[in-house]
This record gives sequence, structure tokens and C-alpha cells, in this order.
Amino acid sequence: MPRESYVQGLVQRRVKYRIDLGAPTTLRRWIAEEFPQLAKWLEERWDAKLCPLPQPPSLGLLLINWRGGHLLADVSICAPVSHPAPPDVAFDVYFKRVDVCVEPIAPVAEPVEYVTLQIPSVKQFGRITLREGYAVVKHRGLLFVTSAFCEPEARGGVLLKVGKYPCFTYRVGEAFRLIKRVLERRR
Repeated sequence: MPRESYVQGLVQRRVKYRIDLGAPTTLRRWIAEEFPQLAKWLEERWDAKLCPLPQPPSLGLLLINWRGGHLLADVSICAPVSHPAPPDVAFDVYFKRVDVCVEPIAPVAEPVEYVTLQIPSVKQFGRITLREGYAVVKHRGLLFVTSAFCEPEARGGVLLKVGKYPCFTYRVGEAFRLIKRVLERRR
């Protein structure tokens, strides 16, 4: 079972999972043979769906279920290699330990649909802040950004619409720049 810790990421905190390998192996072999088991474990741990990306060190997009919509996180190898893309030869070197990080990203694709929730007020709903088409959500100690907007409900309260996403490919740098821009508006 991987060891879990919260560490500083590229934009904010991220969750790091340290996996000690029984015998030295290459990252290419570990991704092909061992990562599918970790992917299943991550899906269960986060109540999410992992969309694999064939662009190491990025391993996939984690679509975390939240109130019927999705929060997005990048799943990447963060040690012994990390972003930006390392040389291809790095994946053929033998290692004894691999660190995989889950770090929130902003949505760089349009949602497939919006899930509508009727709530008494945004603040009573949980740790959420709305700003210009996005919701900043505190979930499991991390700040996530998802597409969202709200409108008043005629019977009282608020209608909150939260984005639900399909699997999609993305450029990690673009997703991190967007989440940084949205989060910096809080200051």
C-alpha cells in the first residue's frame, strides 16, 4: 500500500503516494505492469474515474465525483522524474521507488453537462467559493477548480450548476496556469 503525504506542488499542495518497489525496475515496465493496480486503488480512494494519458510523466486525469459533478486532478510521476517531459531514456533506468502525485488542475475543456443542485445557500453547502464561471472547492485538504455558476431559485435558495466532464486530453502547463490564475484571485 502506498504511503500518503501532502507536499507542495507546482501551484498548490498535492498528495504524494510513495511506492517502494520490491526489486529495481524501469519506469516504462512499472507503468505497463504495476500502474493499472495503483490506478484502480486511486479510483477507489478518491471515488473517481481515472482517464489514462499516454504522456509520461503524466499518467492520467482523475475525474473525482463531487455532488454529481467532477473535480479534476492530474495524476503524474513526481519522482524519480517529473514535469516538464524528461528525456525518453529516463524511463529505461532502474529505480527502487516511484512517487505518484495527485494535483488539482483547472478544467481546460468544456463540461459535457451541468448537474443542477438546489441548495439553501452556497456557504451552507460546504467549502466552496464562486468566481467568474468557476467554483473553488476545498476537498480533502486541496483546492479544486471546476466550472460552475449559480442562479436564484424562485422557491428560495440557490440553483448551483456544477460541470461534469468526459475523459479528455490536456496540456498540463495550460491546466496549471488556469488553476493558478483562478486561485490567485482569492488574495
